[in-house]
Amino acid sequence: MSLYLGAVDDDREVLYTLEVMASSQGWSMRTSDDPEVALNWVSDDTIDVLLVDFHMPIMSGLEVIRRARKLSSSVVLMALTVEERPDVARELIMAGADDFVSKPIRLADFSARIALHRELSRYRRAARWEGGDRGISEDTARKVYDLLLSKGVYLSASEVADLTGVSYPTANRYLEYLVRRGQLKKVRRQEDGRSGRPRSYYCGSQR
Repeated sequence: MSLYLGAVDDDREVLYTLEVMASSQGWSMRTSDDPEVALNWVSDDTIDVLLVDFHMPIMSGLEVIRRARKLSSSVVLMALTVEERPDVARELIMAGADDFVSKPIRLADFSARIALHRELSRYRRAARWEGGDRGISEDTARKVYDLLLSKGVYLSASEVADLTGVSYPTANRYLEYLVRRGQLKKVRRQEDGRSGRPRSYYCGSQR
């Protein structure tokens, strides 16, 4: 299972450090200094682990963790903090945090904790997907979703199949699945200069 990480911190230098560390381990990481953007990742189910700075000016890390846990029971939530007080740890756990990474962040600590929680993420997602759409691969769904987001234009199922290397029926199935989840927009229109039935086109729905 591929691992998708997200991090939110108002310090861009910390985010850059995390990006470099994640890249060194072969992990994909999204970063932002906007808590609402990070919550959208959780809502859209595009990350497995979210690292949240405890001290942020617009929205506290505690509030981000509390809202993220309400949005997802499967995402692994980790607080980035210099705090070592037991009452702070207890408050974060009660809000929904799974673990902590101490600042300043060290590669050995970061990689060990992420590797540990990769198994937790795998377990939670397996439990959830057993009751979800049968035969849908999470990795393929994310591959299709990321393609549509990166292109930023409407694509047909044929174009998605060509760009991702999956078959046309598979592309069509995953596109319709992502539309049902509210992660893609779908429109139907005639091909230029052609008559007949309109075709479906899909576009990423980045909130």
